[in-house]
Amino acid sequence: MQEKELLYWQLVEDVKRFYSEQEHLHQNDPVFLKWCDDCREINLWTYWQGMGNLDAEIMLVGQDWGFASPSPVLDNIRSINDHVRTDYHYNEYNPTDINLVELFRSIGIDIANGNRDDRLFFTNFVLGYRSKGLTGNFKARWVRESIPFFRRLVEIIEPQIIICLGKTTFCGVLHAFEQPVGMRRYNDFISSEQNPIHLYLPSGKPAQVFAMAHCGAIGTLNRNRPKDDCGKSGLDLQKEDWAKIHAALESLP
Repeated sequence: MQEKELLYWQLVEDVKRFYSEQEHLHQNDPVFLKWCDDCREINLWTYWQGMGNLDAEIMLVGQDWGFASPSPVLDNIRSINDHVRTDYHYNEYNPTDINLVELFRSIGIDIANGNRDDRLFFTNFVLGYRSKGLTGNFKARWVRESIPFFRRLVEIIEPQIIICLGKTTFCGVLHAFEQPVGMRRYNDFISSEQNPIHLYLPSGKPAQVFAMAHCGAIGTLNRNRPKDDCGKSGLDLQKEDWAKIHAALESLP
């Protein structure tokens, strides 16, 4: 087993142990984070894009998963764990994932219908799973606890492009690499020349960190622009944002 693989599987075990301990410490809280027993990768999202892609050029980072309830997706993940060739989404695409397919298609990458691209690695920043509920009750502590784990993941993969879905995720990524966070309105920052943030990983390799709107229903709705963009859908506006990523991808060595 190569060094990257050893470091990755050690990270998975460390994260699993951490959230198993958290479950015992916070089980009386209304909402706490736990581990998903069906997850053998660093994140359930990694089953879509990322399994075995430890040299991925592009890392997509969401905020957190929510409650890992019984669903067709978890059934599919169990099949993948059993080495049965299965589409992560088989019969269940949620609105966020449908929009992601369109956004990646806009930059020339096809991730629909079970297609896997070895340039990609998907993960959430917060690596635990809510004890109940899909949204709300988010705690800043969850981001702070995730920073050392996320930093280790980036150091292993060394992506050249990091796509952050939402302000909380973007700020968490910058904090993980001790980069200053200065902005008034996140939507304005997305459109600005400051986006992306350029940083150097501990290895000395460069990375571009892109601030993007979340592509779920609420994030897409809130991705507003000046009045001259009236008539365009939120997803069309996000595709225009993603054009920056396309340009960066085209310029990679």
